[in-house]
Amino acid sequence: MKKFLLIICTFFCIIANAQLDTEHWFAPMSASSLQGTPECYLYLSTNETTPFPVQIYNNNTIFSTVQVSKGNPVQVTIPNNFMIASTLSNLFTQRTMGLNVKANKKFFANFRFAVPSQAEIITSKGLAGIGKNFFVGVSPNTTAKPYVNSTIGFVATEDNTTVTLSNYNPGVVFSDGVSASSRTFTINKGKSYIIEARSDLSINNLAGLVGAKITANKPISVTNGNFNSIYTTQNNSNVDVLMDQAVPVERLGKDFIMVKGNGPANSGMEAALVIATENNTKLTVNGNLLPGVTLNAGQYYMVQGTNYINQGSGHYNMSISATSNVYVYQLLAGTSGSTVYATGGMNFIPPLSCFLPKEINEIGFINKIGSDTFNTKLNIITQLGATVTFNGGAIAAGNGPYPVTGNPNWVSYSIPSVTGNITVNSTLPVTAGIAAGNGAVGYGGYFAGFSSVPAITKTGDCYAGILLQVDNNYDAYQWFLNGNPIPGATSFSINPELYGAGDYTCLITKNNCETRLTTPYNYTLCPPISTTTYNIGSCNTKVIAPAFTNSTQTIIPSLTNIISAPTSGTATVNPATGQITYTPNPSTTSTIDSFIYYIQGNGNPFDFEYFKIIINTNVLQVNNGTLTTCFGTAYDLTSVSLSPDAGATVTYFADSNLSAQIMNPTYYPSPSGTVYATVTSQYGCSKPAQIILAVNPAPNVNNAALNSCAGAGGNGIYDLTSANISSESGVTVTYFTNSNLTGQITNPTTYSGPAGIVYTNVTSSAGCSKTAQITLTTTPAPNINTSNYNANLCDDNLDGVINVNFSTVTPQIVTTPANFNVRYYLNQTDANAGNNNTLPANWTYSANTTVYVRVDAISGSCPAVFGQINFKIGNKITLLTNTVNTDICDNNLNGSENIILNDYKNLFTSNPAITVTYHATLGDAQNGTNTISPNQTITAPKAFYLRFVSGTECPNTGMINLALKSPKKSEQLRDLVVCSTEKVILDPGTGGFTSYKWSTGATTQTILTGAGSYYVDLGFNGCVYRQYVNVTTAQAPIITSINVTGTTANINVTGGTPPYQYSLNGIDYQTSNTFTNLTRGVHTVHVLGRDGCLPVIKEFLVLNLINTITPNGDGINDVLNYSDLRIKQDVSIEIADRYGASVHKSASNNYTWDGKSDGRTLPTGTYWYILKWIEPDTKIPVSYSGWILIKNR
Repeated sequence: MKKFLLIICTFFCIIANAQLDTEHWFAPMSASSLQGTPECYLYLSTNETTPFPVQIYNNNTIFSTVQVSKGNPVQVTIPNNFMIASTLSNLFTQRTMGLNVKANKKFFANFRFAVPSQAEIITSKGLAGIGKNFFVGVSPNTTAKPYVNSTIGFVATEDNTTVTLSNYNPGVVFSDGVSASSRTFTINKGKSYIIEARSDLSINNLAGLVGAKITANKPISVTNGNFNSIYTTQNNSNVDVLMDQAVPVERLGKDFIMVKGNGPANSGMEAALVIATENNTKLTVNGNLLPGVTLNAGQYYMVQGTNYINQGSGHYNMSISATSNVYVYQLLAGTSGSTVYATGGMNFIPPLSCFLPKEINEIGFINKIGSDTFNTKLNIITQLGATVTFNGGAIAAGNGPYPVTGNPNWVSYSIPSVTGNITVNSTLPVTAGIAAGNGAVGYGGYFAGFSSVPAITKTGDCYAGILLQVDNNYDAYQWFLNGNPIPGATSFSINPELYGAGDYTCLITKNNCETRLTTPYNYTLCPPISTTTYNIGSCNTKVIAPAFTNSTQTIIPSLTNIISAPTSGTATVNPATGQITYTPNPSTTSTIDSFIYYIQGNGNPFDFEYFKIIINTNVLQVNNGTLTTCFGTAYDLTSVSLSPDAGATVTYFADSNLSAQIMNPTYYPSPSGTVYATVTSQYGCSKPAQIILAVNPAPNVNNAALNSCAGAGGNGIYDLTSANISSESGVTVTYFTNSNLTGQITNPTTYSGPAGIVYTNVTSSAGCSKTAQITLTTTPAPNINTSNYNANLCDDNLDGVINVNFSTVTPQIVTTPANFNVRYYLNQTDANAGNNNTLPANWTYSANTTVYVRVDAISGSCPAVFGQINFKIGNKITLLTNTVNTDICDNNLNGSENIILNDYKNLFTSNPAITVTYHATLGDAQNGTNTISPNQTITAPKAFYLRFVSGTECPNTGMINLALKSPKKSEQLRDLVVCSTEKVILDPGTGGFTSYKWSTGATTQTILTGAGSYYVDLGFNGCVYRQYVNVTTAQAPIITSINVTGTTANINVTGGTPPYQYSLNGIDYQTSNTFTNLTRGVHTVHVLGRDGCLPVIKEFLVLNLINTITPNGDGINDVLNYSDLRIKQDVSIEIADRYGASVHKSASNNYTWDGKSDGRTLPTGTYWYILKWIEPDTKIPVSYSGWILIKNR
């Protein structure tokens, strides 16, 4: 850097890569030539509108807690020794540097610092930044200087984390003078380790660590870069800090887009560093394959800025693609012009993916470090077709979108001069970064996309709880253990301790993107954590002697360590004995505290164990009290609660020196004064308290009397508060019905009760009480309630006059009327005056009339009461009609018809609540007398009268006029007989019928149908007559047997319809059932009944007995053939010689014989045969025998 620049301004090189998450880790870095004291800041921001706490840890201890919300980002000053190591003693060894920031909601976190000649920003990638496998991303230097280095910082997220750095140039000489092919070290949770190689120690140090491999057995966070770097051949003096937080290999991708920084494309300051993670990786820039470039794992390639393409209006972008996952770091200049080489920066570029978020909300103080501000340009990369807004507003057309050569599915924007807090929203996946600087100041970085490659990360630790999780920006999740789905595990996080050790994967789905299975995460279960709870008092301490629960190794006392410190006390370890002493804070008010400690054995390998201690601290709570009693009574000191603590004991004293103990505190007679007490908890901790004693006098009282007119039941209504019980002010009076003061009167101003005594309890303002009496007397009071009487009366006999008997009215409107004089008037004036022109006891009215009632007490001075009754003529039941005329059909044509009068009720009213009676005359209906049955039989026109009655309306009458009319039947519709397959036309004829409806549903005059039972509804004269008709099937005759005698056959038939006809050919029929002179063989007989339906058929046999065969092969009589017997059952043929020996027996269904026995030709001679069978009809066995001649010559 030019000397005058050091004087004019402070130089900045800032790298920003941000991720919204609930936990962030920052590993420290090494500064080879630190000038001055750094100013360090932590910036926190969020999209949550409700403030929430964020805790900042260093070395597993809370450094600070702040509140963060949207629109209210926070700047926290951080001690520089938390993050920047400037001496060799802090390198190559475990140290307590680094930061861990966490909350229960998501937030952005970035660390920014400034020194007199450089500045930096490291923005956390959140949980996407922790992992087990990394490749080192440092810039390859072109010039060796003692203040130019490569630095790699590590911080562990779990205890006993082993890290190995390998696959670098073995000629690298590290800053501790060591040159080795690999370096391995172990650190615990929240501890750090820094590796550095200064460029002046070896030529191999310039680029020897680029692409080095980092492997860890547990998740770590890595900060890598250069403090400082010279990476262009066009400059060898200006230096810049290049630093960024790395991401593990599982978070990488293959496709990238960069928007050029503020330097010229050919300055050497604008470039891309690509580091391969797999062998045989090829690169494509702007859609063109780079010839001759094939990278193996750990190798790198610099893509020069001359590959940027001007897409218009000075907007330059570049696309890079690889055949395998790679790291891409953008090297850029913050400004142009003469200071371009002093404004370098290095940005980790997130890979393109449809898993990118759709908003970046929000990044705070975008253009500030401390109190300094800088000119800042915002670059946005999103998918083609997206609608993008900046801070809720549209983006000017001149700022984009611009196409990307080689990747037409994505576009880029640039917005100049952004300030303050920024929010970017897109309808499609988006990422955004900045390029900023003034003069010799330059910085840049990206704010989203580092968790766009789904991967599993582990948060927490064994003693505070562990979660495996993926980013929560996806739409669906399903977790697997060893390839098997875990039921119900469909959230973005999972507690593996619930399911066991093994390989965990998560199948995530993002709508309109894809479904992807993460790389397996091998999880090993935590060792058990023993939890012990102790109860102590706030004045006590607790000494704990650590011991293994399941190991025989000896504990190394000096390695006993408090992992999580208590918050309401101190826990100290004796390094000589390993004992832990917990002491509550003197002013603690907390009742529950806890801490976690770690012990380690002396074995190889060593055993270790975590323990959680819960301290229930009893902080004795005391309070003073006041006890007041009335004159002449003693105090119960124990009735005052001096402490809410269970188990606390109290000792009472009469003096402040606590020497005169009160031996009976439940009965302590004393004047006003003070009692002193000592309150002691169950743990022996004591505190003082006081009870103030006071004595109050009883109030002055006197008895009183009240009188009231008694109402119904003899009770009077009294205002008890009007009785003068006490002249003392401020007293409270409570009224009771009994002398023991248990039946309290809650309505003393309107108390209703009988004559007698009411008791009062008069309490002074000091709480002292005294009783008094009120004597109550009553006089009966007139009463009236005309609403009890329904004056809407009915003219029940419908004569126009309504009768009223006042003697029945009075008991309904006056309670205990015998005690009063009740009179009725036609005008109010007479009633008010009590005149003698009263209405008679039996009174009538024929129009609506108002009657006035006066009720006087027979004796006493209670005033008269008045009422009025509005007598009305009630409304008769409203009918739909008063007269119904209807006809009744004589459905069975017998000259009469049964009717049910109830069936006609709905013609008059549809109200089911109305009842009806039936009468023979109108007079009976009006008077409600001589009811008749609703079931009637009529033979001629007749009238019936109905009386309708309702509980809410007055009676009414109606009339039904009924007339009898007749239908008509068909004379031509008769029962018919048909053959089984025939159909017949059923026709009732015209006959003046107006309608037809058959049981088949047909409405025609005739129907064509087969056998069955039918009916037809015949319409005539407004009535319908149902006529039935049967169509039956003719029965076929049955041939019961056929008797064959010689050549004559007799056919025996039953059933069907005789006489029968018989035929042997189905054409020529005879009336005789005998056939003669039949030929030998099988015949078929046909029998017809008289109905001429299909004949029945049966075969019979006239047997041809054969006596000679000549089996000489001439084709004539060669075989004995009884095939005609096929119509018989169980046929058998047996042949025997003249000596009776069998020579042939027929097989089943074999009706022939060829004259041989077992294939041997029999000699000429006479043989005997036996024919047997069963008749199929009669089941009678038949047998024929005789001789047969065989001639073989």
